[in-house]
Amino acid sequence: MSRIFKETLQKFWGEDVEINEGSELTWMRQPHYYMGLYPYTYSAGLTIGTQVSKMIVEERKPAADRWLKALALGSTEDSVGIAKAAGVDITTDKPLKDTIEYIGKVIDDIEKYDK
Repeated sequence: MSRIFKETLQKFWGEDVEINEGSELTWMRQPHYYMGLYPYTYSAGLTIGTQVSKMIVEERKPAADRWLKALALGSTEDSVGIAKAAGVDITTDKPLKDTIEYIGKVIDDIEKYDK
């Protein structure tokens, strides 16, 4: 686990951040990294939220109505069904890849304004 985490840190930060000795052990102080599906909820929530917000900006009322209907489902559906009702199919990697691309563009925009 430590080796994988260190490799992940190195890939994520690249040459921009020096990975200190012992950094590979930091996964141990965050039990949600290795307990159940907790990390999944972060990425799924960010992905679904980003995709729904993009649809609302683009489509306006139809997308907003789908979102309200999805929220109204409550616990009558699982998370996949609720996301699908909102117009996001999380059984494919497309929403995640679209979200990563979108966030990358947002970061690029922020960096432009930071100069």
